[in-house]
Amino acid sequence: MARFNFGAGIGDYVVTPTDGTWAVGAGVVVTFWSDPDAGTQYTDLLNGGGSPITQITTTEYGHLPSFAGPDGVTGMWAEAGGPSRIWIEARGLGSGGGSGGAYTSITRIVASATAPADVRAAAQYVCDGVADQVQIQQALNDARDAGGGVVQLTVGDYNLAGQLSIEGTDDVDVEIGISLLGQGARATMLNTTTGMASAIHLTKVVRVHLEDFGIAVDGATHGITSATTNGASSGHRSFWNSTFRNLQVNGPWDGGHSGWAINMGSPFRSVFENIEIGGVGNGLRFYSEHADFNPGDCTVKRVFVESVGDNMTLYKIESTTAAGVMNQIEFEVCEGIAAGSGCTGIHIAGVGGWGTAHTHWRGVNMEQVDKIVHVEYGSSNTFRLNHVNLRTGTAGLTALTFGANAFNNTVECGGLIYGTDNFRLFADGNTLEPSSPNRVKDTRVYGDSGVKVTSSVNPAGTTVRSGIVGNTAAKTPFGPGIYVPPGWGRYWAAKRDAAAAGTALARIVAVGGSATQGFYSSNPRTKSWPGVVASTLQGLYGDGGSGFQQTSLSATLLTSGDPTALAAWTTAGAVVAQTGTWTQGGSSFGPGTNYIYSDTTGNTLTFKARGTTVKIYTVVGGSTRPNMLYSIDGAADVSVAQPSGTNAIQVTTITGLSNIEHTVVVKVGTASSGQYLSVCGVSGEKASGVIVHNLALAGASSSRYANPSTTALNATYNGGPDFPCDLAVFTAGPNDAVANTAGDTWAANVAKWLKAVRDTGSQLGDTDVILAIPHLGTHDVTNFKYQDYAERARALADVYNCAVVNWWTAGRNSWAYWNSLGYWGSNAGTGAAGTDSVHLSDAGFQAMADTLLPLLTS
Repeated sequence: MARFNFGAGIGDYVVTPTDGTWAVGAGVVVTFWSDPDAGTQYTDLLNGGGSPITQITTTEYGHLPSFAGPDGVTGMWAEAGGPSRIWIEARGLGSGGGSGGAYTSITRIVASATAPADVRAAAQYVCDGVADQVQIQQALNDARDAGGGVVQLTVGDYNLAGQLSIEGTDDVDVEIGISLLGQGARATMLNTTTGMASAIHLTKVVRVHLEDFGIAVDGATHGITSATTNGASSGHRSFWNSTFRNLQVNGPWDGGHSGWAINMGSPFRSVFENIEIGGVGNGLRFYSEHADFNPGDCTVKRVFVESVGDNMTLYKIESTTAAGVMNQIEFEVCEGIAAGSGCTGIHIAGVGGWGTAHTHWRGVNMEQVDKIVHVEYGSSNTFRLNHVNLRTGTAGLTALTFGANAFNNTVECGGLIYGTDNFRLFADGNTLEPSSPNRVKDTRVYGDSGVKVTSSVNPAGTTVRSGIVGNTAAKTPFGPGIYVPPGWGRYWAAKRDAAAAGTALARIVAVGGSATQGFYSSNPRTKSWPGVVASTLQGLYGDGGSGFQQTSLSATLLTSGDPTALAAWTTAGAVVAQTGTWTQGGSSFGPGTNYIYSDTTGNTLTFKARGTTVKIYTVVGGSTRPNMLYSIDGAADVSVAQPSGTNAIQVTTITGLSNIEHTVVVKVGTASSGQYLSVCGVSGEKASGVIVHNLALAGASSSRYANPSTTALNATYNGGPDFPCDLAVFTAGPNDAVANTAGDTWAANVAKWLKAVRDTGSQLGDTDVILAIPHLGTHDVTNFKYQDYAERARALADVYNCAVVNWWTAGRNSWAYWNSLGYWGSNAGTGAAGTDSVHLSDAGFQAMADTLLPLLTS
């Protein structure tokens, strides 16, 4: 085999950043690899004189000199000591010595699947940049004839004079698997020509894998299409067990394109993931043309559609024949923006039958659509929406429409629906079947001048609850009692999105009193508002672990004041189990500003922690302390010394655990009287996802978190540098009102906590903050200071760029109003409705979480 020449081109330079500018990298060592991340290093190189070398050193001008690669290698990944590698291609054919040889026009190589395990040994197809589909199609055909394989496109633009066809076989018992791969959605681009039906068409029976390339559909009707069958009446699926990943489909952005970016007939057991669609007319469509089978079992993840043009549809699921259905299709974290008018977000359609059944939409965001969901034919579809905007500037729009053959559909909005003047939740004259109704649950709807939810379109059997409003006065986008300053949330949103991509841990810390700790839900860990927020966000953006379980939820603190709740919570598994006598510490130390201690050898505390990492927080220092013993899931005890001296928080970190809920037992080692083991709590964490730490403490006032000194072991461990977060929620206030704390004093305490969160130690001010005012209920009927705190919170929001959530305002400042909704709890700790003065039921905590979630998911 011949060697290929590399380097010595006008673009073959190495540059490095220096003092904010880019300069040539002189004398830089460059190595070459088979993979962009790991792989095998190529060391069989020849320099310009034909001598063996293993690496290249740039010249004094940063230039990459000419050299020859290993036999048959036409492209390699170059590494120059930076964080990533760069692809480099051969510039011409060499003659064994690396010098000489004819230069060719090879700029893009297509490798067929004749040797799928080693693309370098595959056949090469030279593209000329004019009519590249001839070579690519030949490679696809060769892959088919070989029984399946990989077609690899290198970096560059490929100009298609005709449609590419990925064709399988007529024999449904023979599986043909064909992959078409690029080097990235923006690095490898397929350009279409005017008059083409689509860029890529799937036909016959094939298992296909399309990944890492873009399609410019300026000249084509569609981007990717498929034939429904391989015969007029056979009803065979054209593809199954296929993947479509890391793709970009772009239209002309002129509003004139009316085709579909992706138009797929009968998808079956396939995955569509990380697909960006922009500048087109319509977005993604699945359809079925046959009544004798149910295609489906597909997953659609992180697909974004930006439509240009009027009367377009972002997502459509459709049966084009009587009784045909599309079954079991899961949509997760999908988004859409409509730049034209008259557009529909999600359209479930059919002809003469029930259309589409059992699609599930989770974490869906839509912007500027005229209809959010339109179910024409279909049953048992579930739409879990986030923050959704109907088109701004147009009055009289309809959010949700259901046809006469739509039943058992559910719209469940975890965030809110926000529209323009006088928009309707349902259309006038909507026909909903009382025997099998459609439902709208847990949805908040807001409009500039009112929202119509009329009885004629909301018949008996249709559920509308938890904050739906009708024909009311003007509202802010997030409802009464909520203020969000410009630019708020950018730090949290960035970390949240990184968590969803599996690359970061997005951390939330909540501090406050019992109204945040979870009194009297059925389970403070899962049914408090932080618990509900955690489960919702983790479902959308990834599970980052169970978070911090503090010793305040133990018999030591609960026996005297809340024995009934203690019994219920122990049964629910929310309480830290203990053996022997433990005592509450007198200082506001560590996460949760609380710890308990014991000097009896063998006394234990048992925690539950979910995640791959467990962290145990203890207070050390002072006089002599016994060793701490811990065990994970019944394993042998591990001893950890607890040093004396200056008080500090010691964090014992255990990594490499399986991703399950662990039982963590903390035990007092050998101790004498007065030698205390002091424990704050235990945290369960993972490497990515969302994690919520509920650090609230029953009875806490604002002063409990008001010491930002790094030596105080206080605010710095509650959202500050020693226990940092990306979003901090401060809720202390009801206990201040009972104590007759002045508004200025309350504000100063909050500011001290904010100091730790924003500007103490290593903090860079990049933490988003919510100042949340719990509903006061009838907790204070003497001092009447609570409105002072709300006023100060609004002023602090302007100074510190904080959002404000005032549940007292949202609850009409009325205990009776929330009581009518069943939001108050009881000391029984079962989560049921009661008549407590300030503590909530499960329903009350759910309502609090529903108010916060639009801020956290939009």
